[in-house]
Amino acid sequence: MQSENDTIDYIFIGSSRVDNTINADIISSITGKSAINLGFQGAKIDDYFLILQLLQDRNIKSKSIFIQVDYGFNISGNSEILKSYLMPYISNEFVFEMIKDRDLEFRQLKYIPFYRYMKYDYKIGFREFYNLVIKNNSKNDLNNGYFPKYGNDGRQLKSSLPNHINAKNEVIHKINAFAKKNDLSIIYFMAPFCPNTKNLDYSKKLKSKLPSFLDYTHIFPNQEDYFYNCSHLNDLGATEFSKILAEDILRLEKESL
Repeated sequence: MQSENDTIDYIFIGSSRVDNTINADIISSITGKSAINLGFQGAKIDDYFLILQLLQDRNIKSKSIFIQVDYGFNISGNSEILKSYLMPYISNEFVFEMIKDRDLEFRQLKYIPFYRYMKYDYKIGFREFYNLVIKNNSKNDLNNGYFPKYGNDGRQLKSSLPNHINAKNEVIHKINAFAKKNDLSIIYFMAPFCPNTKNLDYSKKLKSKLPSFLDYTHIFPNQEDYFYNCSHLNDLGATEFSKILAEDILRLEKESL
């Protein structure tokens, strides 16, 4: 929301599996192009679509937009956290229309003084709201967007993916239609999971549902020290993954020439 009429070559969208996983500075250093991580904790696929719409409204263009998708394909709805980030901008007509579609209390949020801050304070905090409103520095890194994890969380590395995949995801369909209409290059990908994850073949099922898909679920079969927990890389793993992803971006662009 603080950017407009800009170009960012590579934009990464997703949940914590982007937020804690993609170091945009590494992507930029290897590709020589600009990059930003727009992942955030707890995001759902509907939130990804909302971000795409915001980028379009702010006239922020890109060469490629990378969207991380995994078991979230089976989940509908939108998160509360993205709405909380948008509350300081609810007077913006475009933002208001998006919130109107996602919150039954949209009138109270817009017209009752401080109601929006009381309702969403537990998500983002009044201090951050205040900083955004008066345009002080936000606690969020607006240049990179990468928030690393370090070490591991002390639990055994194990997890499980769904043993089935939904026939379709309506929001993915909307994203694809939106991308086609606005000539956006969307590349879906799935970030690594630890080897001790059940139903890892879910990624193959997911690939059949998406027009373009990069599968990184299996790339670290023996590097347990790369994982904070089974579904999130730590800084060491994220650094290596960002390097691999950057090299793949260069390869894909070379192949498209």
